Amino acid sequence: MKSTIIFLMCSVLYLSAYDFKITVQWNEMAMDGEAEALLQYYHDGKVELIRGNSNKPSSDGNVTTNRTLTGNSQEFVIQNAKGRLFNIYIANILMDEDFATEDDFLMLSRSEAMALIEDNLNKKTYQVKLPTNAPGLIFRAGAVVDGFFYNFLEMFAQQRIYNVTMINAATGRLLEDVNVIIKERRTGETSAMGVTSANGYFAEKLDYGKYTAVFAKEGFITAEHNFEMDITELPVSMNFAMTPEIKNYRIVLTWGPYPTDLDAHLAGPMPEGGRFHIWWDQKTLIGGINFLDIDDKDKYGPETITIYKPAAGVYEYAVHNYTARNRANTLDLSLSGARVDVYADNRLQATFIAPQNQRGNVWKVFRIEPNNQIVPVNEMFDDHRSSKILQ
Repeated sequence: MKSTIIFLMCSVLYLSAYDFKITVQWNEMAMDGEAEALLQYYHDGKVELIRGNSNKPSSDGNVTTNRTLTGNSQEFVIQNAKGRLFNIYIANILMDEDFATEDDFLMLSRSEAMALIEDNLNKKTYQVKLPTNAPGLIFRAGAVVDGFFYNFLEMFAQQRIYNVTMINAATGRLLEDVNVIIKERRTGETSAMGVTSANGYFAEKLDYGKYTAVFAKEGFITAEHNFEMDITELPVSMNFAMTPEIKNYRIVLTWGPYPTDLDAHLAGPMPEGGRFHIWWDQKTLIGGINFLDIDDKDKYGPETITIYKPAAGVYEYAVHNYTARNRANTLDLSLSGARVDVYADNRLQATFIAPQNQRGNVWKVFRIEPNNQIVPVNEMFDDHRSSKILQ
């Protein structure tokens, strides 16, 4: 009897020894198609898609699935969430988007679909509800990043679609009438083209492959974005900041939906002597001008700094994960998709991408030498004090 009790207790402890449980549920009676939970799992330098309507675990056994007998609920159990990235999606998988009506695109949001996240690591629970009457055949309902859940919601018209929102890097305003050309990287052939709408938006459905999107608008510096439409068929979505033509150095930081707040830091010489260090809370006027054009506090960016009055000396630039400033040894910044573009003389001078699989809440990106050479640094470390990051 005692051995049976001990066995049962051990079994319960084993079953509860997971980091996260994600349950997606919906009202089956409101669905004409079929909903499915999807988990995009990044680990060990690769990505795989785990389907909620399958009992197949992840290739490393770290994620298992469970579909309830009623069919209107699917569950993912993540054993180890640290050092990994999981994007949570809910999709209407049986609807043919080419023949879908306006009501069909509203069906998923009207089904009362929601994601329930049980976070055992941090002893928290979350609920992400799809907004009623929001059109879309697939929704991203947050992400688990290095053991922490980021609560956000993104809606997409369909799978295998490239979405981009164009933003003025100097003002933060949306950019309409940006010419977009998407080319296959291997052949150079044009796969799609068009212009952004009044709200800066462009979307195009694409086949599997690797692409380059070219953005052009009169008075702005032409820019490019490389991306891949992979076999997971999940949407590729981003905000892209274009800068007006400029002779001086302009540094533009963009990232994805997590972390919520990344901060740009610049240290350099004052024209009248001495040095400055600027960030969101230290907007020192340099030569009478504020170099911090935009401070973004709600995902994506851009966060823009322009050296309007150059002076002789060394400039240093860093990115601080302000959201996780009090958490050391995290991968959030490394997994954020953070990108830093450096412009001068009316062209792109350098691009830096956050180093992969490196821990820290500070990314020291580059420095500009007195001879105007841009020198990569790409160091990651921890510091919760904004004032000390570039000292």
